[in-house]
Amino acid sequence: GVLLSGWQLILDMKRIIISVLLIITASMSAQQRQTSKPASYSFLFKDSPSQLFTMRQFNQGYLSSYRLFARGLNSVIKKKYISDMIQLGMHSLFFMPLTHEEGHRSILTVNQIGSISQPFFNKHGAAYVNGVTDRSLKDLRDNDLPDYIRLHTGGLESDYMLTRRAETIGSFDLDDFNHYKWEYWSRKAVIVQYLVLGLFEFEAGIKEESNELERDIVGLDTYGAVRHLFRPSMEFYRYTLYTDLTAAEKDFVNRMGYRSFLNLLNPLMLGKSGYHLNGKVTVNAGLGYMLSPFGDFIDENIWLKTGRLNLLFTLRQFQNKENWFQGIGISVIDYPLSKKLILTLKGHYWQQPLHFDFNTSESFSGGALDANLGYFFYNDQDSWLSGIAVDFGLLYKTKGFLPEELYLDKHFGLRFGTTLELD
Repeated sequence: GVLLSGWQLILDMKRIIISVLLIITASMSAQQRQTSKPASYSFLFKDSPSQLFTMRQFNQGYLSSYRLFARGLNSVIKKKYISDMIQLGMHSLFFMPLTHEEGHRSILTVNQIGSISQPFFNKHGAAYVNGVTDRSLKDLRDNDLPDYIRLHTGGLESDYMLTRRAETIGSFDLDDFNHYKWEYWSRKAVIVQYLVLGLFEFEAGIKEESNELERDIVGLDTYGAVRHLFRPSMEFYRYTLYTDLTAAEKDFVNRMGYRSFLNLLNPLMLGKSGYHLNGKVTVNAGLGYMLSPFGDFIDENIWLKTGRLNLLFTLRQFQNKENWFQGIGISVIDYPLSKKLILTLKGHYWQQPLHFDFNTSESFSGGALDANLGYFFYNDQDSWLSGIAVDFGLLYKTKGFLPEELYLDKHFGLRFGTTLELD
């Protein structure tokens, strides 16, 4: 979708860039011999589907790379404000559009639609995913409306899940906040900025290019999603203006804008990772809000740390046009089964509108089980690289929308990756 403000930067070989960042920043850390507690940085080599990057795969690798980048930068630049300025500039001009557009691109890829991600700002101050014909997009809309709506919201969904990952890292004290604070703060600000635009009747001011292959796939994400939720069979065009919306659609845009401020209600926004209930128990809590293929949803999250046990409880309320549907999630994060084995286990249950319909009050139930087992085949507590693990993961889900999981239908998938642990 159209991501506003910025300059043009060049990125074609994403895998190489991420690998270079990892090597450089790890070398910086080695030279400086960080004194902070060990932190883990995980990367997925293979996910499901095995096509380019999935949303989960890209987000996980990106956030680990960013934390390594900030860690290395902080270790070699003694003036803190300079490191902060570099991080903020890189995030605003480079990292934010990269991950946002990859969120959109991943929805096209899982639907077997080829596209080109151009996560660098053009003369309009916008980043695009393009290279897709109008016919391909119209066919997706007419035959699979939920995925077409998600094509609009996938960039913001990716942004939201990156902030969720950062909140989990912070709440369980899995890394120094200075290694990801600018990523977290900037992304929160951009999410809210994007969703509140409709409150000010904002117009992007971009006309559809004459060559359809040069057009962004959806234009302004929020307006396009709302227009098609209300009027999925109307005349097809990509770039929705505020003046194109009906009164009811403008009300829904306002609903998104006001609810977006829920994303700011987390103590980590103030650098506070949690509250000590006693000597062994730490708790953190926060709210979240994001769009879905049939409307939107609100999260209430509680992170509870006691001894070696890291627990995340999520209550989730989905809403389509008017009706509410309930969901719940429970996760155990990085539990040490032994010195060499680390387990992450997540369970989800949901009720969602039947056929992902925007208007219905009928629902269906579903759920998912997500497990990841890491085996540390290398441990050396006296080295800057204190551990290397191979990670094996699986996910089984029934039909339903699960943020960051690309399939809306029933799916079983396997993944493989690695985790580096640095002192």
